[in-house]
Amino acid sequence: MAKHVLVVCEACGANAEKNASNHETGGDRLLNQLKELHKKWPRKDELAIETTTCLCICERACAVAFVGAHKPTYLFGDLDPAACAADLLTAGELYLDREDGMVAAHKLPAQLRPRRIARIPPAP
Repeated sequence: MAKHVLVVCEACGANAEKNASNHETGGDRLLNQLKELHKKWPRKDELAIETTTCLCICERACAVAFVGAHKPTYLFGDLDPAACAADLLTAGELYLDREDGMVAAHKLPAQLRPRRIARIPPAP
């Protein structure tokens, strides 16, 4: 079992998008793209992809969080579900490679740098 998780918000865009049509939400699209890339990703056993009902940052959809044991949690929002899945796995590699989980903003893929919302300290 992976000790690192990329958590994807299932509800992102649900109200605006599902009320307008029966198509999948931005969160659904992002999750599906991540799952497809993750299947072929060499480090898939180190980083699990899971969902949560809501990350409670609806005004910044689509949102994800990187979570690891004894590492800070990183929250990203305003993600383009059609264009960020590969960048998120690249960021995941950076997160996995750092024992302390501290990933400098300038090392993130360029499209993710302005989308990092918070770095939450690890639980004691």
